[in-house]
Amino acid sequence: MSCRRSPNCSGGKNLDPPTVSIIIATYNNAPVLRKTIEGILRVDYPNLLEVLVINDGSSDGTREMLDREFSGRKKIRIIHRPRSGVTRARNRGIREARGEIVVNMDHDCIPHPDWLKNLVNGFDSPRVGMVSSFALYGGTSTAFRREALEKTGGYDEDYFYFREDSDLAFKIMEAGFELRKVEAEYEHDHEPEKPNGITGLLAYAWKRAQYRQNDVLLYQKHPNNPEVKKFLSIRGGFIVDPRTDMNLSTGRWWTEEARFELSSPRGITFIQNRSPVHAALILLAAFAYMLLLKLTRLYASIKFGKLLI
Repeated sequence: MSCRRSPNCSGGKNLDPPTVSIIIATYNNAPVLRKTIEGILRVDYPNLLEVLVINDGSSDGTREMLDREFSGRKKIRIIHRPRSGVTRARNRGIREARGEIVVNMDHDCIPHPDWLKNLVNGFDSPRVGMVSSFALYGGTSTAFRREALEKTGGYDEDYFYFREDSDLAFKIMEAGFELRKVEAEYEHDHEPEKPNGITGLLAYAWKRAQYRQNDVLLYQKHPNNPEVKKFLSIRGGFIVDPRTDMNLSTGRWWTEEARFELSSPRGITFIQNRSPVHAALILLAAFAYMLLLKLTRLYASIKFGKLLI
């Protein structure tokens, strides 16, 4: 293992790996949360110090499940709090965490046994402040050097949900640290949030589109960072590339070579491309969603005082 006893040390000696605290912020996802916690408890890593589960005001029986099945379990710390949003929940976990490395793991991600070891191995230099196996600019399965969190203040609580991960990544970069993307496998279980019927699909699309207001907030907070403009695919100073917006709903948000279908970046497929009629429906829905995203950002531009559509 290439990591060190202290993530701040340097030199060529292989010492004990750093201690790790894993934070799981959760809201109304009891069945999958159970699998996530059990998976984390099975990871092959000698210095997993604690798993902090922050229950952010769940109303689906999550509190009762956690107290019944995990209260008193070794390495598990459960914190119940009123509903206040994922950024405040994660920051509470950061304040409570005792590990040298602090990891964010979403409540619907079940890790493979070697996940944590591979993630922490990304801290191969004291200059590395953040390591993720989701995306370079963060998300679930992202680890932070404690020093980087202390210098940046953790998650910006202006973000109730969405883009808070990217904002923290850019703050860490702007503080002089390097970011790493590594291979550390886990399973993402989105089944509980899959919408039912046309009404459910429209409600789901509306909810996801509203999250995109935070694209404008991210741009407003990092207006001079060229990596932010590249990340958001900004053209001409205020326009998100329409192809990027359409790719979000056609299965191509991750790579242009991905399967063409009407789907969500969260891995939920709505219409598969099985005929020319399906292809036409996918394109029509993607175009409509692209327009919705641009109207949403226009509204957010007025709210945040930074033009982005």
